[in-house]
Amino acid sequence: MAHHTASPLRALYRVFVLPALSQSATTTRARLIPTVHPSSSTTRPYSHTPLLSAKTRPAEQRRQKWDSEITSLRIYLIDPETNALPPTPVTRYDTLKTLDTRTHRLVQLSPDEPNNPSFIPVCKIISKKEAYISEQKKKLAAKEAKKVNARGSEAGMKTLELNWAIDTGDLAHRLEKLRGFLEEGRRVEVCFRGKKRGRKASLEECEKVLEQVREVAQGVDGVREKGLEGKIGGVASVEFFVKGGGGGAKGGGSKGREEDDDEEDDEHGDDGDDGDVVVEKR
Repeated sequence: MAHHTASPLRALYRVFVLPALSQSATTTRARLIPTVHPSSSTTRPYSHTPLLSAKTRPAEQRRQKWDSEITSLRIYLIDPETNALPPTPVTRYDTLKTLDTRTHRLVQLSPDEPNNPSFIPVCKIISKKEAYISEQKKKLAAKEAKKVNARGSEAGMKTLELNWAIDTGDLAHRLEKLRGFLEEGRRVEVCFRGKKRGRKASLEECEKVLEQVREVAQGVDGVREKGLEGKIGGVASVEFFVKGGGGGAKGGGSKGREEDDDEEDDEHGDDGDDGDVVVEKR
């Protein structure tokens, strides 16, 4: 009898109680597990490519004040046609009010005087287009001047190498190169050396070669000589430069060679080699 009573109870337990307990346990476990939300920030994946940054120009540095930068209430405004200074000042406000700032600007020419309360600056209206053209011309002139100075400096120095036993025709060719370099305003160092093989030049021949080199160099206006160093007939050098183009101590630098065919022949044992090498220090 007890057995039959327990069976309906177990059936009711399995149908109603057990599912409720299982659902409660599942809900409890779900609450205990933390919820992971995707990050709102975007993480850049690893890459070997460097980050690119926008190029920025250096801040403009100028001594003059423009337009609203001018703090003085009154100014002396130079006449744009005659460049004359008026006897009476005008107000900065009225000047800027009538000025087309798209094409022109008001420039303060005289610097402020902090300890002078009655100071009135001198100003001028300048065309932006004309100012730009003028600035470009200045930059171009400075660039050209830099090139000219470089030609007469160590950076633009030419080195002309030749041997004492050089024949007349080859010497004439080398002397033309020397004249051309000096006429360009470059400093030129002429280096002499004896032949590695073949005929040796006599002392008289060596002196004649040196004399011809000096005659050509001195034939160019403004050229000066920085004395002979070394021994005639052996290894020696003489430097020529245009006055005002630099004549200081020799400096180092990488050399780019412009070799003639006869220099290559010397490496193969040609006794007719004159050993000329033109070297430019860049």
